[in-house]
Amino acid sequence: MDSLLHFLSLEFTVVTVWEYPLSLLEILGTISGLFCVYYASVEKIITWPIGIFNSICFFFLFYQVQLYSDMLLQIYFFGSSIYGWIVWNRKTGEYVRIHSLGVKKNLFLFTSILVFTYLLGEITFRLPVWFPVMFTEPPAFLYWDAFTTVASIYANFLLACRILESWFLWVLVDVVCIALYFLKNIPLVTIEYVIFLVIALYGCYAWYREYKTVSEKV
Repeated sequence: MDSLLHFLSLEFTVVTVWEYPLSLLEILGTISGLFCVYYASVEKIITWPIGIFNSICFFFLFYQVQLYSDMLLQIYFFGSSIYGWIVWNRKTGEYVRIHSLGVKKNLFLFTSILVFTYLLGEITFRLPVWFPVMFTEPPAFLYWDAFTTVASIYANFLLACRILESWFLWVLVDVVCIALYFLKNIPLVTIEYVIFLVIALYGCYAWYREYKTVSEKV
């Protein structure tokens, strides 16, 4: 157990890049995250077991850097990956077809995202007051950070249900994350999200093309 915890520690450095020490945990989390997003964009069911592994890696990573909100988010990602694995593997001659929410449901979707973003932002704002020992610094980019968390939850759930709008939402999340991580001076994570953005744009194209093809046949 002690040896396992040693490998899961951010202090277990594998290589130093541009004077930045890369731990085994960060490398595994980053690589599995990239593969997870890529395989989702090309509709490979292996995206979900990789997503489970990725959420485990980032759970331990975020715990060690005191990003407890992101740490708890990994619990959701873990559960939604299991759900996505089940849904995508549910066959009636083929995988569940890609479908769209439609205008009314999309309006409700984005309205609810804004509402929950505000609520999460208000909760996060009060964390240093409620738990001063654990949260010694005020949150940075309060509502933008809350938005990426809430929108990621929605996008991941929509992806599991094979809903087209998931990729458009991921594009928006990635754009905001790139700006946030750049401003927070986290260059490697910023680069990772640039790659995520490229994959998400491809996912938009590929899923929309399949959605139109299926719609024309129905």
